[in-house]
Amino acid sequence: MKIIAKAVLLFPLICATTILAETPLEKAVLKAVRDANFHNIIDFGPFNESCPGKEFCHVPAATVEHSPNVDVAVIQLDEEGRLVDKAEVLLSRDFPDGYLVQLDADAGAKGVRFRRWDVTRFDGGTFSSQDGKRLTTKGWTNNPPLTEADDLVSGRTNATCQFMLPYPASLFKLMVAFHVLRMIDEGEASLDLPYTFSTPSAKDETRTLAQWLDPMITLSDNHCTSALLKFIHDHKSMDALNREFREMNLPTMQILGTSPVDGAAWNPGMIHMSAFDTARLLWLIDGAPGTLWHGADGREITSKMLSDVSRTTLKKMLLEQGWNEALSTANYPGAPNVRAGIPAKVTERWINSTNGHAMVEWVDFGVDIRESNAKAEVTFAHKTGLTFNYGSDAGIVRSLPGKPFRHYIIALFGNLGWRFADEVFATRSKSPSMDKVSPVSYTQRIPALGKQIDEAVTRLSAK
Repeated sequence: MKIIAKAVLLFPLICATTILAETPLEKAVLKAVRDANFHNIIDFGPFNESCPGKEFCHVPAATVEHSPNVDVAVIQLDEEGRLVDKAEVLLSRDFPDGYLVQLDADAGAKGVRFRRWDVTRFDGGTFSSQDGKRLTTKGWTNNPPLTEADDLVSGRTNATCQFMLPYPASLFKLMVAFHVLRMIDEGEASLDLPYTFSTPSAKDETRTLAQWLDPMITLSDNHCTSALLKFIHDHKSMDALNREFREMNLPTMQILGTSPVDGAAWNPGMIHMSAFDTARLLWLIDGAPGTLWHGADGREITSKMLSDVSRTTLKKMLLEQGWNEALSTANYPGAPNVRAGIPAKVTERWINSTNGHAMVEWVDFGVDIRESNAKAEVTFAHKTGLTFNYGSDAGIVRSLPGKPFRHYIIALFGNLGWRFADEVFATRSKSPSMDKVSPVSYTQRIPALGKQIDEAVTRLSAK
């Protein structure tokens, strides 16, 4: 039986046609998104970052008013990294049953009119940071109406589907790392090149590029990210970053509006990534033989866009990424209210040798993971993103020796930050992300979705 991704036509050009899920992977990803039931999460917002810690915020959360916007993509690969199948599913209040995207072999989700994220449209307006009262009203697609100025990618006014793409949060640091390594491969720098981060408001700090890159990925360090963004600006290379992604037929991947003075200003609506474009970038980083896809000018896009050294460097950092709490919850399996995700191995770098807890910066995940880590089935070279409003995770999954084979890329973006939680926390007056030990910062529908997709790809990969 064919599965149909239904569309609710609330205004013209939301998703004008239904798409049939034809392949087993398409059916599996669509089912996983539907089974997640994201519309049942609770919302500690919508007062944005100004809310936490203020008295008016500390009231029990209500069920989210509208389905969140979620973008999920999976690329199934063979042992050598060749494409087996691909799928992308969108979810929003406009298509709460999920919308399966028709993917072009080269241009990806060219049939989707991606719109810039606007949290006030999702929230229905703005709210006071003093008492939480509504200040203004704004419509989802009207009041004011959406225009071409809201488009991420030009030339898609006749697209069959419209989707407001959530802010990627810290996952955008993957783009920063990729471009810095591209600059290194082009001879503009080297990993051991000292770079002094100099801003008007802070003391100069000098590290090598490798020493800036590693914490940016493994710890998601914001200070290092600002330094590398300023490095890119100093070399007049930010336009080149955005242009290269467009030329690679990854047009949703954009870093706009950051400050050349201090590398700051990472604003929603200005920094963008979509799930399938991100998955394809990770496919390139993973490495595969032959042509992966064709760029906007028809040139072949291959893994040779990164040198072997740069690819190895970036994959090692992604494997050692410390925040395993989204698509994988390997940092605290079995903790209260935590659901199993992708069964990934945690690098020894973050495991406390005394009690076996995953310890990442100041966060104690509170569970001895040594036994479960020994039973892990895959490696997950990934990057997460998390803010009050947004949550994301994307990476490369490879089976460990002796475990059932699977090799795939998975990417998830959503306005699923730590203001949102599961129903079990509905009687609480503040987000469980604020707990000192074993903080639950993502809705556990995310790891459950990751586990369901992992199991599906494992079945589809069985020989």
